[in-house]
Amino acid sequence: MSYHVYVSNSGSDWLSHFLMDEHTGRLEPQADIELEATPGALATDAAETLMFVALRSAKQLGSYTIDRGSGRLSKISGTSLEEGPPYLSTDNTDRFLFASYYGAGHVSVHGIDEGGTLSQTPLQWIKTDIRAHSIQTDRSNRFAFVPHTNPTNAIYQFRFDESTGALTPNDPPRIQPETEEGPRHFTFHPERDILYSVNENGCTVSAHHFDQERGTLSSFQVISTLPADFDCDSVEGDISTAEIKMSADGRYLYASNRGPESLAVFTVNDDGTLRPKGHFATEPTPRFFDLDPSGNFLYSAGQLSGRLASYRIDTASGSLEPLETHEVGDSPLWITFVKQV
Repeated sequence: MSYHVYVSNSGSDWLSHFLMDEHTGRLEPQADIELEATPGALATDAAETLMFVALRSAKQLGSYTIDRGSGRLSKISGTSLEEGPPYLSTDNTDRFLFASYYGAGHVSVHGIDEGGTLSQTPLQWIKTDIRAHSIQTDRSNRFAFVPHTNPTNAIYQFRFDESTGALTPNDPPRIQPETEEGPRHFTFHPERDILYSVNENGCTVSAHHFDQERGTLSSFQVISTLPADFDCDSVEGDISTAEIKMSADGRYLYASNRGPESLAVFTVNDDGTLRPKGHFATEPTPRFFDLDPSGNFLYSAGQLSGRLASYRIDTASGSLEPLETHEVGDSPLWITFVKQV
């Protein structure tokens, strides 16, 4: 079995395309997929027949059909935006597309019809605050969360109506860390009611209890993504975190550090708290990484290097074994997988 692997290159007007061998994790380069503008965030539906692309330089959202045999894309529709969103996700019904807007301090909801066409105007355009960085719903599809990095330094909490696509502020409408952590992205534990956020400005991960009845969060741990003996003066420029992912079995959590150029690995304890496991070198400015659908491999995109690095995951320990690197386009910042059929 193989998977199509797509890498969006925000400094180039194309997606890098590979075929991944699910047994070895090796990537076979395919022809690049040309687009009409530079791509950013990507999202696919559950059936993996539709892809949504933030076309950054054109300030558009594009929807495409995926040929799961060849991996090629065919455009269905496009809709204009005020600015390019750094994050896209679909709700659990695949009838609505969410986007967050970093500079504008908004989130939007677009409708998706049965053919994959996006509504030309947002069903909702909701003001939150500056630095809105991501948006996702929970497993029940009843709640949504929007982390904001500093200076807002908050996670906005919404109720979501999957029949209409409406987001409404929850009570309370937001939670705020006690210190200036700057929540950026998040992931849910696959079995427990816990949400983990990676905090860009604090170089930390926060663990939150998730009240599945009320749809609200309460923090119970904040832990550094850097080694205990890390010397910040050893790195030129800024240090920040970027992405967060969890293994499908919920045993390990991964976060990326920009500046130290590393992937931090944590063991998840029985109570949901995190314990540092180790740090592994990766490509410069690891803005995005992801685990493949099997959970056996991790792929990390170096925004500064223009390379994609792959690792084998030791499922007994969570440790990473480097495999290979591939050249991609300029400033890669998103990776997604589609099963080949």
